[in-house]
Amino acid sequence: MAAESASVFQFGKGEVKTADVISFADGRYRAMLDPSDEYEARINRGAEFVSRRVSMDGRLRGVTSKMAAVGGPMSEDISQRLRQSFTRYHGCGVGEVLSDRESAAIVATRLASLSRGFSGVRLELLVLLAEMLNLRVLPRIPRLGSAGANADLVPLSYLAAAVAGEGEVSYLGRVVPADEGLSAARLKPIDLRPKEALALMSGTGVMTALGCLGWERARRFSRFSTALVGIALDVTGVSRQHLDPRIDALKPHRGALAVSEWLRDDGEFGSKDPPPPNAAPELLRAAGNVLGVQVYAATFAGRTLDVELNSVCDDVVIHPTTGELLLGGNFYGGAVTLALDGLKSAVFTTASYLERVLAMVCDPATNGGLPLDLADPSLTASHGFRAMRGVAAGLLGDLAMLTAPAALRARLASREPGEIASMGTHAARDCIMALEVAETISAVAALALCQAVDLRDGQGCHRRTKAVYGAVRQLVPRIQADRAQDRDITSVLELLRAGLLPIGQLSGM
Repeated sequence: MAAESASVFQFGKGEVKTADVISFADGRYRAMLDPSDEYEARINRGAEFVSRRVSMDGRLRGVTSKMAAVGGPMSEDISQRLRQSFTRYHGCGVGEVLSDRESAAIVATRLASLSRGFSGVRLELLVLLAEMLNLRVLPRIPRLGSAGANADLVPLSYLAAAVAGEGEVSYLGRVVPADEGLSAARLKPIDLRPKEALALMSGTGVMTALGCLGWERARRFSRFSTALVGIALDVTGVSRQHLDPRIDALKPHRGALAVSEWLRDDGEFGSKDPPPPNAAPELLRAAGNVLGVQVYAATFAGRTLDVELNSVCDDVVIHPTTGELLLGGNFYGGAVTLALDGLKSAVFTTASYLERVLAMVCDPATNGGLPLDLADPSLTASHGFRAMRGVAAGLLGDLAMLTAPAALRARLASREPGEIASMGTHAARDCIMALEVAETISAVAALALCQAVDLRDGQGCHRRTKAVYGAVRQLVPRIQADRAQDRDITSVLELLRAGLLPIGQLSGM
């Protein structure tokens, strides 16, 4: 349940940002609607336009035609049954159910679009969505089943069902029937009127919401990766002169500038200490330009998601002033697909770079004289990080498969000649899974670099190295004799994902 001290966010007034979706997912925001009379009147006008058009002959172009081909006049009874059927027959999602955090992000994203007043839904529906978000009455949505064709119809049907009191929801940590969960939260389900079922389902809410969660993790992964490069510079004892801002100014890509600035801050660049005489190897000198690709990709993805969040994504738009019915293609999620395909490609680049840093720091020829695989030199039978290097390389192979562009699968998922699938939800899911793998590679690299700090007795370490090392060593002891390291990896991942690693500020993203 959202905390009582959560900040209030008004939908229908101002823009919704990607970071706002994260706050709703984490329960840090409470949702409310613009309380002004003008806003209420605008929403009501859209719903009234729909009601009047349907009352003429029981039809609404682009709405009832999507639900069923019924000849002749359509009675209210038939119209109601078609709306229920439309929601129900799309309930064929499969696979693991999305987490409460993911489900909350989806509700917030759909509310952002519907609350703009161009979807022809009642204020009552918007209020219910806001209260479900605040009280964490969250639809149980299967992870698989959307190709992004006519948007996220299948997964969003589970949201529409929950609003109508059907299907299952998560409430207070329990999975319960939707009507029971709504009742327990003192909420009432509503009978969806013409256009409302389609309005809930015809949108890019799932791909956008999951994209927002992936964007957040990608930013944190970028900063952590940069901090690890700083540790590598410390333990190899090389100069940081390649971080001279004059070099960056000659190739001023925004992402590269941000990474170089982080490295300068982490390593106290410009301090009075004399620089080490040895230049950094090519791998480390290129850190700004390599890791900067992901910073740029995350920036582009964030801007794209911001646009999508503040868009009307229905294929049937009801103009709230003129009452015109406008049919278009705003349900298509290709822009989200492009942004997230690019982001996960950049995640692969960063993870691949970290795997190379790991290999470098484990090799005496490139690590400044540290022992092979960082094995403790006082022991004759210690293999150090030999197996961990293999794990990182194997994970990189898994990552390569996850980061193939989802957009290339669009033709395979289109069911009919007149349909085109964006594959945006695939791109979003793949992006999150890719980040899970990439984060694991970074955890392996972090453990190895902390071992290198131990082998150097902490000499030459700057503030970011000391901070990250201290946090890791609170849970994971130094490797001396060989031992299983699976729990060590898990411990670092838990620190990273909980935001408990002192990786530095995300300025410049």
